[in-house]
Amino acid sequence: MPISISALGRGDAAGMIQALQGWSAPGCYAAGLHAGDLGWHLRLDDDQVDGSILCVEDGAEIVATGIIDGPDCVFPVIKPDRLYDVQLAETLAEFVCAAPSEVYAEAAPQSAFRSVLSARGWVIDPDAWLVLYRGLTAADGVAVDEQASPLASESDIADRVAVQRSAFEGSTFTVKRWQQMAAGPGYDVTLDLLRRNGRGEAVAAATGWSAGPGKCGILEPVGTSADHAEAGHGRAVSSAVMAALARAGASGVAVHTPASNVAAVTTYERCGMRRIETTNAMLRCARSA
Repeated sequence: MPISISALGRGDAAGMIQALQGWSAPGCYAAGLHAGDLGWHLRLDDDQVDGSILCVEDGAEIVATGIIDGPDCVFPVIKPDRLYDVQLAETLAEFVCAAPSEVYAEAAPQSAFRSVLSARGWVIDPDAWLVLYRGLTAADGVAVDEQASPLASESDIADRVAVQRSAFEGSTFTVKRWQQMAAGPGYDVTLDLLRRNGRGEAVAAATGWSAGPGKCGILEPVGTSADHAEAGHGRAVSSAVMAALARAGASGVAVHTPASNVAAVTTYERCGMRRIETTNAMLRCARSA
């Protein structure tokens, strides 16, 4: 039976998240697409989610999944024991090469997929990203930030959305989109924290995502209100989510952020995270297709 590729929607996300969680190796840092990235993706409306979840099957076995982000970005994750499968790589390459425009695709170093893309004229994207990581133990779960807590009311949700919109120029986050994210598989309210200052103002927020006990979680996203930037609130709420991940049994926490985002990298390093890997997506220009 030939390898098949489908572009699925919200109703199929649970199976893809389960696959990503299952492929996450115990005790290892997370690089590339994480189950939490797909959980965060589900905040979007149905017209954006439908057809955006990649599912690659070999018979009844899921051998790759990922996110199709519009016409020009694909973020696939290949099942670890199929990374060197040339037939799978060729099938996936045919799919990502079908777009008529400039295309970005994540491809693990030394994988057959990266080799096949290179043979088709693809090059590495010059804009590097960094993976930062911190190992966690049960002792890290003892820390408590009295000013950061899970969302417990409609007011908390509204304030969490307001922080997000203030932190990221052009953000499209809304209460409805938070609700869509929170209704999705993989979301854990104890890992979604809002920080308030001494006057009760919402100043920062961060969401953590688990891949299961003994595995690496991620932070996605972290934001500080523009009116309260550079006061340590982003570091504090990030550390609070790390403690919550430790209590949930995570072996560590990782973030994947553009190397050019100096402010974010500095915040994560102040939380005890260390740069552990530099990554580059693969780029195919339309003229070289």
